[in-house]
Amino acid sequence: MGKASGALDVQGVEEQSWTGLGWADLAVVGAWLLYALSAAPGLTWAHQGADGGELLAAAVTNGVPHPPGYPLYMMMLQGWLAMTEILLRGGDLAWRSNLFSALCAGLSAGFVVLTAAHLLRLQTGRWPCAMLAGLAWAISPLLWSQAIISEVYGLHALIVAFLGWATLVKPQRLWYLGVALALGVAHHLTIVLLLPAVLYVQWAQTRTWSRMLRVLTWVVVGGLLGALFYVRIPWAAQQMAPVNWGYADNWQGFWWLVSGQAYRGYLFSVGFGVMLSRLAAWAYTLTVQYTPFGLALVLIGLAHNDREQHPLRNFELLWLTPVSIYSIGYYTRDSDIYLLPVVWLLALLAAIGLGVCVEWAQHRWPMQKRTWRLMVALLFVGIAVLLLVRWPSLALRQDVEAQRYLSDVAAVLEPGSIVISRDDRETFALWYGAWGSGELERSAPGVILLNDSLYQFDWYRRQQGALHPDIPAISDSIDQVLTENVGRRPIFFAEQLPIVDAASLTPIGPLWRYETRRY
Repeated sequence: MGKASGALDVQGVEEQSWTGLGWADLAVVGAWLLYALSAAPGLTWAHQGADGGELLAAAVTNGVPHPPGYPLYMMMLQGWLAMTEILLRGGDLAWRSNLFSALCAGLSAGFVVLTAAHLLRLQTGRWPCAMLAGLAWAISPLLWSQAIISEVYGLHALIVAFLGWATLVKPQRLWYLGVALALGVAHHLTIVLLLPAVLYVQWAQTRTWSRMLRVLTWVVVGGLLGALFYVRIPWAAQQMAPVNWGYADNWQGFWWLVSGQAYRGYLFSVGFGVMLSRLAAWAYTLTVQYTPFGLALVLIGLAHNDREQHPLRNFELLWLTPVSIYSIGYYTRDSDIYLLPVVWLLALLAAIGLGVCVEWAQHRWPMQKRTWRLMVALLFVGIAVLLLVRWPSLALRQDVEAQRYLSDVAAVLEPGSIVISRDDRETFALWYGAWGSGELERSAPGVILLNDSLYQFDWYRRQQGALHPDIPAISDSIDQVLTENVGRRPIFFAEQLPIVDAASLTPIGPLWRYETRRY
C-alpha cells in the first residue's frame, strides 16, 4: 500500500470529486433511513435514553438541561421541533426529536466516507472501501443506539466526524478547524480531549512555529466562539422554566452547571480492582462494534501505519488515548458512550486494513475487475447480514414502555398533586409528560413534580420556592413538604423511597399514594 494511502501530507490533494460526494450522500441517506425505520416511536428509556424526557421538556419550555447545559443542542433541537411541527403537521414530539438524532448520526456517516476515501486515495476501489467504513460506522451498536433516541450523542457524533474530516482531509483550511471546535465546545466539552491529536496533525504538516501560531489562533477563536453559546444559559435561567438546572441566573449557579460539579465524584473515584473491570469493559465495547473480523482489519490498519505511516499512527494514539482514559475513569453506567470518537477512528483503521488486504491479494493473485467487484459485493452483503443480526437488539420501533408509563400515570394522577421521584427514568418521563408533551398537565392540571435527590442543592430549593411560592415548605426539604402538605394536596411517589415508611404508601397504578406518616 503506497505512502499516500495513509500519509498526513496533504500537498497536492485533490478536491472531493462529484463521484465521491455521491458515495457520501448515499451513505448519509442509507444511514438515515436505517435510523428512521428503527427509531423509537416516542419517548423511550432504552439505550440509556432516560435523559430524552428532560431534554425535550427543556426544549419546549426554553429551559436548561443537566450539566453542562448543551446550548448548541438545545437551540438546534428547538429549531428542528419548530420546523417539523410545520412540515410534519404535528406528530409525536419525542418521535420528531428522535429523527433529529437520526439526521445528525446519518450525516456523520458521510464524513466517515469522505475521510476514509482520502486516506485510501491511491488505492484501487477506494470509494467502495470507504463506503464500507461509513456503513460499518453507521451500524456500530454505540452509534446506532444513540441515533434512534432523543439524546445529545447523535449531534456529538456528527461534530466528531466533522472535526476528524477537517483535521485529516482539510488541515490547510484552518477555518474548518475553527468551526469544528466552536461547534464542539458549544455542544459537548469532551471535544477538548481530541485537541492533542488535532494539534499534532497541524505540527506534522510543516513543523514551523509560525504555522502553529496561526493554528493556535484558530483554536482560540473557535473555543471563544463556542463559549459564546453558553450565554444562552443565564438568559434562559431568568425565564423561570421548570427545567432549569443550576438556576444559573448568577455566577455560582452558572459555574456549577458548566463545570459539571455535580458529576466530579464519578471521575477516577474507584479502586484498582474496579478500574481493571472498567478496562475489560472498554475492550469489550470496542470489540463488539465491528465484530472480530472488523477488529482484525483495524489491527492490520494500525500495524500498517505503525510500520509505514508514523505520523498517522501518532495521530491515532493521541486521538484514542485521552478519550479512553476518560471513559474508563468516569464511573457511570453509560460512560461507554464517550467512546464514540474511538469507534469513529476504528472505522477508518478498518478501511485502511481492508485496503492493505486488497493490495496484498492483488499482488499475490492478480485479480480481474470482476473478481474485485465480487469481493466488494460480498463485503456489502456481510454488512447487510450484520445489520439484520443487530436489528432485534437495537431497533426500537415497538418500544412503548415509557409511553405506557406516562399513560398509566395520567390515568391515576389527580389535579394539584405533588409527585416525588428520584430515579432518572421516572423523573424525566414525568417532566416530559408535564412540560414536554403536556399529557400530565392536561389530565391533572397544576401537578407539582419534585425530585428528592436534587433537594441537596441550594439552587434547586431556591428554584422550587420561586416556581411554587404558594406551597408550604417547598424550599426547605422533602420531609418538610410532606409534613406541611399531607392532607392538603394529593401526594404521590414515583418510587418507594426509604425516606418514608412503606406503610404510608398505597400502590395506585404505577405510583404510590402517600397517606400519612406513621412511626
